Amino acid sequence: MAKAKASADSIRNFINSLTIKQKIVIGVSVVTTFVLIILLISIFNQPSYGVLFADLSQQDASKVIEYLSSQKIPYQIEDNGSVIKVPRDKIYETRIELAGKGLPSSGTIGYELFDKTTMGMSDFMQKLNYKRALEGELARTIMGQEGIEGARVHLVFPEKSIFKDEQIPPTASVVIKLRDNYKLPKEKAAAIVNFISSSVEGLTTNNITLIDTKGRLLWKEDAENNSMSFASTKQYEIKNSIETYLAQKAQNLLDNVLGFGNALVQVNVDLNFNQVEKTMEIYDPESQVVISEQVSTGSNSGISVGDTTQQSNENTITNYEVSKTIQKVIEETGNIKRLSVAAVINDIPKTVEKDGKQVVEYTPRPPEQIRKIEELLKGALGISQERNDVISIVNIPFETKPLDDELNNQPSSWLDDKNEIINLILVILAIAGSILLLKNLTGKIKSEKVHIGTVDSERLSGRTSESQLGKLDTKEKPQTELSAAGKSTLLEIKKKREQLPIGDLEEEISIEAINRENQIEKIKNYIMKNPADASKLINTWLYENE
Repeated sequence: MAKAKASADSIRNFINSLTIKQKIVIGVSVVTTFVLIILLISIFNQPSYGVLFADLSQQDASKVIEYLSSQKIPYQIEDNGSVIKVPRDKIYETRIELAGKGLPSSGTIGYELFDKTTMGMSDFMQKLNYKRALEGELARTIMGQEGIEGARVHLVFPEKSIFKDEQIPPTASVVIKLRDNYKLPKEKAAAIVNFISSSVEGLTTNNITLIDTKGRLLWKEDAENNSMSFASTKQYEIKNSIETYLAQKAQNLLDNVLGFGNALVQVNVDLNFNQVEKTMEIYDPESQVVISEQVSTGSNSGISVGDTTQQSNENTITNYEVSKTIQKVIEETGNIKRLSVAAVINDIPKTVEKDGKQVVEYTPRPPEQIRKIEELLKGALGISQERNDVISIVNIPFETKPLDDELNNQPSSWLDDKNEIINLILVILAIAGSILLLKNLTGKIKSEKVHIGTVDSERLSGRTSESQLGKLDTKEKPQTELSAAGKSTLLEIKKKREQLPIGDLEEEISIEAINRENQIEKIKNYIMKNPADASKLINTWLYENE
């Protein structure tokens, strides 16, 4: 209890000893510290938001917000209402619940049209609902592709004709909305068209038109020219693939022989994409084969009646045919007609000293080395003289740069979420400001405590020394004599003060300083006369401070 009261008194004395300016500074520091602490607590307690849905239509966004409000789930709206964010710990749960309610539906209606059966619906309405449902399902599937925000599909089913020749095939028109700065590749356009063709009975790819919301035609197949254009694209891909493979093969060879960056290789390939089907009949005139043989036998009687002579004739007819070979040859497409290789080889760099400086000079490679490199390339790439292949190697100096794989493969450590970066910066600044304010405030409090403790100890020592001296010296001197001696000492000090020069020093030597000097002289005299009692007194002070 006594210690608590002493602490309260010391704090009260400390506050009273402060000036108005110091009190204002300490008050502002305390208030700022509390505000920063509250700000930190609110930042750490604020939930971290994540994207629930993005690129929502206005209808879907309205329904999602209505559901979140009914469930009292906090949310944030960004990007003009197309992006909705919720706390990260509720993202997946909310998505599953909204999926059960058919959200987001993107405003398209699919086969759910038939969830509710209506009695008495006409055949026309049944066909119309089927058409709407099929269009909606196709649009949903197309919107699931990368880079596509929206899609609409229009199908046309002509009336069926009795005669097959008069039947008009169905057609389809598709409008898609692409994301910003996204260009739909031809492969994806062809995939969408083939998907629609396979999903609708009797629909062919040449009856499908694909455009975007900017009016650009993305797909319109011409039945005559489509196969040719597709073949040309495929041929270009094959040519590029072969050239890349051969160039990389030669580049790896030269990098291992000459060192990385000392050679550059480019390859051009002429391919034969002609589709040839040959039927050959080969005859060998030197080889004859018997295919049939016919033998006829005849007899002749005498000319006269009495002539009994008889002749017999035997004829053999043999049919021969020259041997014939029939061959049917179908040549494959993509054969190499001609190969052209161009290689640039760097000179040999040498470091020489000129005028006291290190200079790099380039020396051409010897012809023997160039010839060996040419032979290596011919063997590696399969250069053929029969195809009139060409290989060209040029030796010229050029600068090389080392490959820094580690620098290129360094992973990015920058955070993707901008909100998290801002929150982190605010937290760091708040912590730094709080530490600086608390450190400044603590230093001031410590310095003031030391000052107050020094003054109190001086006052206490003065009172104690006077009381102790009075008690101890009563045996030798009366109290009146001690006070008289004190007064005489005070008078001596005043005389000394009067002898000093008048000025700033006169203002510094106040009565309080004189009293303090008087007390110090008394303590010194007491300690010199009674060292044992002085030690006991010091121990008593230490015990009281504890």
